[in-house]
Amino acid sequence: MDRAKLRSELKGWTFTILAVLAFRTFLYEAVYIPSGSMLPTLQIGDYVIVEKWAYGARLPFTSSAQLGWSSPRRGDIVVLLNPNGAETADDLIKRVVAVGGDTVEIRDGWLAVNGHPVPRIDVPGACSYWNRPERGGWVEEPCTDHLETLDAHVFHTYCTPGRPCGDVPIEVVPEGTVWLAGDHRDHSADSRVFGPVPVGRIKGRAWIALASWGPDGPRWTRFFHGLKH
Repeated sequence: MDRAKLRSELKGWTFTILAVLAFRTFLYEAVYIPSGSMLPTLQIGDYVIVEKWAYGARLPFTSSAQLGWSSPRRGDIVVLLNPNGAETADDLIKRVVAVGGDTVEIRDGWLAVNGHPVPRIDVPGACSYWNRPERGGWVEEPCTDHLETLDAHVFHTYCTPGRPCGDVPIEVVPEGTVWLAGDHRDHSADSRVFGPVPVGRIKGRAWIALASWGPDGPRWTRFFHGLKH
C-alpha cells in the first residue's frame, strides 16, 4: 500500500473514531439497568438510550457540565454521575421528584411535594416482579402497585408488602440541585442515601429502552419501548 493511500485510510478511520466518540460523549449513550430500583418503569436487563444533550454539555472525564441550557423537571428519569464523586463507579438512573426550592416528603412510600401529596391510586390485583440479586439467579417477588401523577408524568411505583416503604421527613431541596427517588420506593439507594444532587452532575435524560433481557430471554415488547416525559 502506498503512503498516500495509507494516509487517506488513516484519516478516514480517525474521523470515524472521533465521530463515534463525539456522538457518545455529547448526544446519546446506552446504559444497562442491573438492578430493580426503577421497577416497574425500568426492568432489570433493560438497555436504555440516554439523551446526553437534554440539559447541557460536558467534556469527557469531568464531574460537572460546562454548558447548560435546560434543567431537569419533576418526573424526568435521569442518569447521574456517581454521587460520591467516584468517577470510575457506575452511573445511576433515578426519577426527579423535586427541584430546587421544593420541599419533599415521603410517608410509607407516598410522595408529597411542597406540602401536597402526589395523587396516587392503589392498583388492585396481584403484583409481582422478577428480581436478580447480585451473584444470584432470577427470583419472583411480591409487591404492591401504585399509580402516581407528578405534574404531567403518570407512572407506577412499587413497595414491598408488610414493610416500611422509604419514609423521608420534610426536606428543603437547595437551589441548583434535584431530589431523586427510585420508582421501587423501598429498593432504591437515592437522595434518601446521598442527598440532593447538583444539576451539573446529571448526565442526561432516559429516552428509550432499546432492548431488554429477562429470565426467559429477550423481552420483545420492550424493544424500542419509549419512556414518556
